[in-house]
Amino acid sequence: MTPERIAALVARWVRLYTRGVPTPIAQRRIEEIDADLRDHLAHERTHGTGERRIALSILSRMIRGVAADAAWRGRHAGAAAGRPTAPEDAMTTHRTTYRSAVGVAVAAAFLLVWLSLGVGVIGKDGDRANLMYAGVLAVGIIGAVIARRRPHGMARALLATAAAQAVVAVIALAAGLGRPWSGPSEIVLLNGFFVALFAGSALLFRHAARSQPPRDTAAG
Repeated sequence: MTPERIAALVARWVRLYTRGVPTPIAQRRIEEIDADLRDHLAHERTHGTGERRIALSILSRMIRGVAADAAWRGRHAGAAAGRPTAPEDAMTTHRTTYRSAVGVAVAAAFLLVWLSLGVGVIGKDGDRANLMYAGVLAVGIIGAVIARRRPHGMARALLATAAAQAVVAVIALAAGLGRPWSGPSEIVLLNGFFVALFAGSALLFRHAARSQPPRDTAAG
């Protein structure tokens, strides 16, 4: 795991959660994060920090910022939709939150596929232990089919997906998978990032369910 690979992961994440936001706002966010990453890399290397430690620090910052990123998207995606009238407010809130939940879930799944197949969450590229993440995605897909896109059901499906992700991390740590390329801290941070994304999506779906107006109100 190199700082450049983790920086590329951060860049993909930023482009995913800014999608659908007005272009000037999204571009400004992308440029801010990109500049911050460059400054962070330069600062750490100037002070002689090891490459692995730099990569872990970037990943740690990314995980801690997931909630703030989701909140940022919620604010700007809602602003892009314009100011609703009072009768439309509940439905607009529901739709915006639901779409944000879907966006986070899809982004997490996309990043998990890209990282596990292209780089390797566990061990080096091509390590067969990464095939366990197919099971994580299967849990999410099956749960979504059962939920039929209903927010309460989707919340449960994403919580189950987060739990499956955590189980993979526990198995990898207990069995010593990925060594010497992936140490325990790296496995915990990478998997923790995806657990946070899937759990965050579940919370957004739950919020969407609570903000969903009654059927007669929505129909009227």
